[in-house]
Amino acid sequence: MQAQQNSEIPSIGSFSRVDGVQYAQGKSAPLLADLLLPKSTALAPAIIFIHGGGWIGGTRDWPDVLMKPFPEHGYVAMYIDYDLSPGARFPTALGECKAAVRWLRAHAAQYHVDPNRIAVAGVSAGGELAALVALTAGDQRYEGIGEFREFSSSVKAAILYSSDLDLTTFSEKDESINAYLGGSCLEQHTLCLQASPQFNLSGKLPPIFIGHGNADKDVPYSQFVNFVAAYKQAHGPITTFIAEQGPHSYVKQPQWFQANMDATFLFLQKNL
Repeated sequence: MQAQQNSEIPSIGSFSRVDGVQYAQGKSAPLLADLLLPKSTALAPAIIFIHGGGWIGGTRDWPDVLMKPFPEHGYVAMYIDYDLSPGARFPTALGECKAAVRWLRAHAAQYHVDPNRIAVAGVSAGGELAALVALTAGDQRYEGIGEFREFSSSVKAAILYSSDLDLTTFSEKDESINAYLGGSCLEQHTLCLQASPQFNLSGKLPPIFIGHGNADKDVPYSQFVNFVAAYKQAHGPITTFIAEQGPHSYVKQPQWFQANMDATFLFLQKNL
């Protein structure tokens, strides 16, 4: 599987980008990624961004505005597609996200990435996947598809925005969860727990940044509160950002955008 060569990378403002690189083969089509690269050729830390959409929708270019600050601050930003439900059920997408980590580590020299400084980030359902990538390091059940098995899929940190953290709290009739799991949480109880970051807090926990709006009507704020409490109880390093009166989409709203980004980069400076 050949990636685009650096000589072909176009320059855009303060960073360069590569679009449509295949990182793995999905269930019915190639899985693609876009990369935003800092101008410096020094080895840089990298963030792999996983989009939201309730596991049934969304594309890797949403929200593009969220990723542009990363290369401007010296981080490689890679944002990926993954197979959606109902065509793909848990843990297919999780395995594909881990394949993206391995791919980036395998191509670290080409894109000037420090392979020891890779983090994962996600919004909403993408935050659920990002959390699980970070929390299930070394668990062979979730390694999924893709090449480069000689490389690790572990990450050093995770960034979670408005994330689904406990699937057991949603309605048994929730269409997204039913498509993702192949049934309700009651019907797919074991899978539901495996797919809920809230119930995957064991072993050595990685540093996590977690942001949430306390007026979120899609993913209840109580999920954020409960996850943070459990993470601290498990002695995990966690940094929080609360968007006062913020909705589910707080992360891209002007009144919270800069403060959230400032807090994110402060977290990354300390942990990546």
